[in-house]
Amino acid sequence: MNVRSLLNKRKVFVDDVITALLLIIVLYLIIFNIRLAIVSLGVYPFFSLILYGFYRSYKGIFTRKLDFILRGLNLLFGIASIIFSIIFINSLLSHRDAPASFSIYLLGMPIFLIGLAGLLKGLIVNVYSPNFRYLNIIIGATTVLITVIAIIFAETGFMFHIFTLLTTLALNGIFRSALYLSEYGLSLKNIKNLKLVWFMMDNLPLEIPQLEEN
Repeated sequence: MNVRSLLNKRKVFVDDVITALLLIIVLYLIIFNIRLAIVSLGVYPFFSLILYGFYRSYKGIFTRKLDFILRGLNLLFGIASIIFSIIFINSLLSHRDAPASFSIYLLGMPIFLIGLAGLLKGLIVNVYSPNFRYLNIIIGATTVLITVIAIIFAETGFMFHIFTLLTTLALNGIFRSALYLSEYGLSLKNIKNLKLVWFMMDNLPLEIPQLEEN
């Protein structure tokens, strides 16, 4: 077994662990908190639509290869997707049957998995820069702890939990991107390298021409 194959197996192992935990969480919600499970079925897909809306807006603004009409359509679709999704999510979470703690649960669960993934990748996948591995271990462990605290005490300190969860999410995004880029000797100092992170997140092998184009 070559080194690249072993490293890919380690990455896949981490992804499998996270997927298994996600399925366990979903099963737990269906059995013990069906209301939260139903709300999550509406919130998560429409949150994904918000991200997709940003992507389409980005294409509409910055993709020079598209003609003016296509860029305008991408921008309009992106903005409409973002606005509609925010309105829909807000209507779900502001419903009388959805207490404020639901927002903490729905935000905390994916952030918990993100933090755990960073912790495991820092511990198991040794192809990355040692410095960024240590940073992701620390940030991942901190994220797991903060999300557990937020979920346990979701009924109190709502704004504090929202702030800490969003802060840890931002830190995970920054340092995870730096971790992935370090495998190829790249840095976040060049913002253009961010577009390569999406390929790395899917464990897609990057070829030299892709790196040179960046």
